[in-house]
Amino acid sequence: MTGRRPGRASSTWLLPAAALLLPFILLVGGGVHAWRNTLAEAEAALRQTADSGAEFGTRVLAGYVVSAGRVNDLTRGLSDEQITAREPSLHRQLADLIPDVPEAEAAYVIDRTGTALLAANLFPVPRDRPTAADRDFFVALRADNPPRFHISQVYVSRFDGVPFFAISRRRSGTANGLPPDAFDGAVNLSVYPHRLQPAMRRLLRREGDALALLRDDGQLLASTATAAPQGLAEPALAAAATPTGQALLHEGEWIRAVRKLDGFPAFAVASRPRDAVVAEWRATMANHLLFGVPATLALLLLSLRERQHQRRLEVANKALEDANLALQGALRTSEGNLKRAQDAAGILSFEMAADGTVTEAGGLRALLGLPPDAALDEEALLAALHPEDREAARTELRRLARDGGRLAAEYRVRLPDGGQRWVMLRGEAAPGFGPAPPSGLSLPGRLSGVAMDVTQRREAEERTALLAFEVTHRAKNTLAVVQAALRLTKAPDYASYVRAVEGRVAALARAQSMLAESQWRAGDLQALLEAELRAFQAAAPDRAGDGTGESAVTLAGPAVPLPVRTVQALAMAVHELATNAVKYGALSAPGGRLRIAWCLDAGWVHLSWRESGGPTLAGEPARKGFGSRVIEQTIRFQLGGRMEKRWGAGGLECDIAIPLAEEGAPATGPAGAS
Repeated sequence: MTGRRPGRASSTWLLPAAALLLPFILLVGGGVHAWRNTLAEAEAALRQTADSGAEFGTRVLAGYVVSAGRVNDLTRGLSDEQITAREPSLHRQLADLIPDVPEAEAAYVIDRTGTALLAANLFPVPRDRPTAADRDFFVALRADNPPRFHISQVYVSRFDGVPFFAISRRRSGTANGLPPDAFDGAVNLSVYPHRLQPAMRRLLRREGDALALLRDDGQLLASTATAAPQGLAEPALAAAATPTGQALLHEGEWIRAVRKLDGFPAFAVASRPRDAVVAEWRATMANHLLFGVPATLALLLLSLRERQHQRRLEVANKALEDANLALQGALRTSEGNLKRAQDAAGILSFEMAADGTVTEAGGLRALLGLPPDAALDEEALLAALHPEDREAARTELRRLARDGGRLAAEYRVRLPDGGQRWVMLRGEAAPGFGPAPPSGLSLPGRLSGVAMDVTQRREAEERTALLAFEVTHRAKNTLAVVQAALRLTKAPDYASYVRAVEGRVAALARAQSMLAESQWRAGDLQALLEAELRAFQAAAPDRAGDGTGESAVTLAGPAVPLPVRTVQALAMAVHELATNAVKYGALSAPGGRLRIAWCLDAGWVHLSWRESGGPTLAGEPARKGFGSRVIEQTIRFQLGGRMEKRWGAGGLECDIAIPLAEEGAPATGPAGAS
């Protein structure tokens, strides 16, 4: 009786043991790797969010600092008594300034005792309320070495009860008779944190993340969450104030990325709960287990049956042969699928032998503009190309014949109808040599490649280059107009000059926006008039008491597409006409009205401008300003149109005729045009 050797019996269990141990090791290693990847992705996302938040915060705070300087300039050279005496007019100027500052709600000018002298959102300023002397920004600016500007903590307003934080700076250039470096009050811009939340939420990478702006002492300024990041205090922020200005913190249940705002004592903090990262990792591991556990069980079963498979070796060999045949069939199927995919994409394969003859799968002759029965060889390929591309193609083939390597070129093909097509060639020449063809070329072995029609792509590239040139050209023209407005605008004071220039630049901007929306094809006349007159209707006197209920401005006319060259010029002319109407004409009086009508006639648009109900006009003004010159130069010379003005007792009457042709038109309208 023979016994089974222990060594052989124990060795039969090595494969089942390995079938269990190896997947377990792989699972643990995969879990560690997946955790590192998940954590790294979360950290990268938080860094990007913190960087975006810091860029957003820097841009917003920089705008507030600049605006605080503009508020200070508004009261420069005035004493506290003069500011109080001129509070109505200064309040209106300050109220007009604040809407230009994003997310800002109010601005205050505060005297050296902490009492508000002037406010953008309150008139008159209630002086019976507690002063700002106890606010941190007032204390900091009153110190001997004050900061250039100060970001306050979040307070609840004593005027409207809304939380806010302030961007403040010292007043300068006052007429209170104090030394230049003495504290003489502060300029304060109030920002409501909840107005910053929508923009900050758009910077978040995923649901559940949070973004906050904090001062360098840990005080919360604004956050997408309902509370400040817990556990994040001044020491943690100080760790971020390294030469790189950023830090990554793992604190308890949170992962945070901290980024310092350039030039400001504040930080952007992006947070994600650790539980969210763990949940994402668990989802990844669940997918691994979904396939790993069945695979492990299958491997264990196979290892237990290994001895039976040994006895069935011949059957397994036969199955292997069958599998080999199946793989060959799958390979042929894959090649067929590849051929169909190439045909669908317009990709044609070809091979050029050592003697220059070309074999292709079909379609190459049509791509090259050759007859279906034409000979297909090297000379035929070169003859099909554009004469200017043949020498470059011949040089490339000689290089491949000499050195081999990759082919990557694009050539123009002449078509039988006189047109041309761009063909992209990609391929590689294999090593080896053969007999030289009649042309003297000797290709190494065989050149295998593909050809594809890329005409649409090349035409798109040309259109893109043309559009870039057009945008550059129009940008130069726009800058020239802005330069002229800056140089020629006249005004009695700085504020009036700023308003005049801003109005003209805004008119240009609205025209550019209209053209951009139409992809620089055309602009609509009525949309242009509505856009230009909207701001002036808001500036016109209140008409609630005139008893008519009618709008101050009425428009009537058909749809008229304006050429691109006409939009910007006509926008400037309408802006100047509306400016004069608000200052001196019908829109300057409560009962005044403006009616604009237009029609088309023989390729010309005729526009009628009628003002009524305004101040009585004595006749044509004695002096023409920059605006009047802009109107006449634009209509008559730049657009090649005509214009007639009449100053009646009820208001200005102006008739304008403009040609709609893209090219230059004569300076007079068609015969009989009104």
